[in-house]
Amino acid sequence: MSQDYKYSIKEVSEICNIPSKTLRYYDEIKLVVPEYRDEVNRYRYYSKNQLITLCIIRKLRSMDFGLKEIHTIITGNKADDLEKNIEQKLTELLEEINSLQKKYSSTSAFLQRLKTGVDFLNIKDDIAIEDIAIEEIPETNLVFTRKTMNNYSNIDVSVHRWVEILNLCEKLNIKNKGTIVVTYYCNPLEQFLYTDTDIEFGITVDAKGKGDCFRNFGNFTAATAIHVGNYADIIHTHIRLVQWINQNQYKIIGPVSEEFIISPLDINNIDEHVTKIIVPIEKKQQ
Repeated sequence: MSQDYKYSIKEVSEICNIPSKTLRYYDEIKLVVPEYRDEVNRYRYYSKNQLITLCIIRKLRSMDFGLKEIHTIITGNKADDLEKNIEQKLTELLEEINSLQKKYSSTSAFLQRLKTGVDFLNIKDDIAIEDIAIEEIPETNLVFTRKTMNNYSNIDVSVHRWVEILNLCEKLNIKNKGTIVVTYYCNPLEQFLYTDTDIEFGITVDAKGKGDCFRNFGNFTAATAIHVGNYADIIHTHIRLVQWINQNQYKIIGPVSEEFIISPLDINNIDEHVTKIIVPIEKKQQ
């Protein structure tokens, strides 16, 4: 075809693989306006140069450039300007990839936690004294807040403290959050007695950060028990665990913690909440 050949919208759509609807929109926003108009039938036609421009636009769109950015690029029509735009776009894409990787990691961790909780739910009718275990709690990192709660009784979840720690994670730009761990700095079972209680709310995170809201958790031996169902009834599992520890002549050597495997902030069904009670103990002498 000659340089002066005029291309109809249908031809351009087929050659450039761009829908006719999109071509009309480009015309409407003055991105690419057909160069020729037939004065008799009022049809519009594109030039060969415009065909090339539309191929460039298609390539830039595939790189996720916006139409305003594309308009600037094709108007300037300079290789060095295009280079700078491509470099900037690569930087933006890398940031997006990093963000998606963090979201994927966080979502994957959430799924693994749910799988663990669902496993307990599937055997909840068999959970009895056998669910008490001696475990080595691995060391992990926590983001936490710690403060005294007045006249406290551990019969309900302190939603405002949960929201507070979640907001802190957002402020610190921590995306990959693990489980909520609540630690009671009091004697075992005192958290149920309507007393002023020193309580820490933490979230396990991948890496240790800087500041007084980060600390290590774990790296100790513990007696553990799983509580399945209504959190308001967790006192009974605490009592059973403490009794088991005493009966087996272990010594409690640290504050009691609760790890929320499936929490009230995960699913609003009290029958499917799963909480792990963790009580640090001194190893028996061999």
